Amino acid sequence: MIEFPLSEIVLVADRTYKSCLSSDVFGNQLEQISDEYFEDLTDGFGKLCHSLVHYESPKQLVDNISTHQNSVVVTVYGGASSANRMALVPAICESYGVRYVGADPYGRIVCQDKALSKVLAGQFGLKTPKGIWIDKPTRLGYIEELKPPLVVKPNLEGSSIGINESSLVGNVELAKMMAIQHLEEFCQPVLVEEFVEGREVSSVLIGSRENVDVFECFEVYYENDESYFENHLYTAKDKQFFGEHILHRSANHLLNDKEITLMKNLFKSFGKMDFMRIDGRITADGFVLIELTPDAYLGKESEVDDAGVRQGWNYSETLQRIIHTALMNYHTPYSSYTKS
Repeated sequence: MIEFPLSEIVLVADRTYKSCLSSDVFGNQLEQISDEYFEDLTDGFGKLCHSLVHYESPKQLVDNISTHQNSVVVTVYGGASSANRMALVPAICESYGVRYVGADPYGRIVCQDKALSKVLAGQFGLKTPKGIWIDKPTRLGYIEELKPPLVVKPNLEGSSIGINESSLVGNVELAKMMAIQHLEEFCQPVLVEEFVEGREVSSVLIGSRENVDVFECFEVYYENDESYFENHLYTAKDKQFFGEHILHRSANHLLNDKEITLMKNLFKSFGKMDFMRIDGRITADGFVLIELTPDAYLGKESEVDDAGVRQGWNYSETLQRIIHTALMNYHTPYSSYTKS
């Protein structure tokens, strides 16, 4: 068994040093964590170890890696504009034989690619929106195969980067214009999808390739208008300006047994994932997957925290369970760690 407190936890997190209430919701730094999130993490993880070390970047981790051979690394590093940024910290840890929590490089890269992740989800039988992958202007004509309204977003971004109320457009021509803007601004492929009307839900999974220990689904809703997200995108602007009025409640009953099984099978197929959030919509035809999130938000009162509450755990106990799951199932080629 894993004994807590651990000797040392290394937290890799690039901070904005701003409150989430003052962050630029239209900028490209939304994956850098706010003061509130950083305080939640340092408080929660700090209770689980004798020493908590913080690094701002993968480079700082590499520069000091020789002192952390017996540590456990947790990363919420968002990075700059790079298709590989989410995979850098786990790749470093595997290269140096250092234990880490969360998805391995493969899982992070696949999930960061919105189009690729939906191809994989479809192989497991999960419904996804009909969409077109655009990597150059000559492919814009394929958008005409889709039925408006349409959602236009960068294919390799997370945390709502590049997604706002103008990302939902009512006709093909507007979608083409938005796609051209994204191609120029983000220098990466664009995903154009048919908008899915329905209730916004997020499912939290904690476990290993052998077993999903926790599965909890939550509906995300706006307190002052519970049907708001059925016809709107859930954007960073909503998270900032609606703030405490955006709530979530248990929604396991909105999924059928087959949908839950399919999500669990998809989760287990990644191997080292440890925890994940699967976001989607509940429609008249059932669950439709919107996004896979291996770097799910771990702050207090998040869906992950609430999933722990439903198991009878407090915030630190939920983080402890995630670390315990990661270490008990740790299996990289370079690891000398042995389960006991």
